[in-house]
Amino acid sequence: MRHDVRWHEKAVKDLKKLDRVRALDLVDKVKTRLAEDPVVQGTALKGMFKGLYRYRVGDYRVIYAIDESESTILILKVGDRKSVYRLHR
Repeated sequence: MRHDVRWHEKAVKDLKKLDRVRALDLVDKVKTRLAEDPVVQGTALKGMFKGLYRYRVGDYRVIYAIDESESTILILKVGDRKSVYRLHR
């Protein structure tokens, strides 16, 4: 079942910091692959990020939450794998 994708304003700001080609690639992969099956495509996070998932696109990570009752994915953060898990940037 296909999920709707919604972007948090923080994730949109993160995308705008990336070069255009990389940002378009991330958006395309989220819309085509991740929206199809977000649980299988992503990896559940642990610890203080429990309940969230990550989706890997090269050296970048997309952090998201799934709302199965509304078939929605909320993209929370996008960033380089080295810094995406930091709470303050």
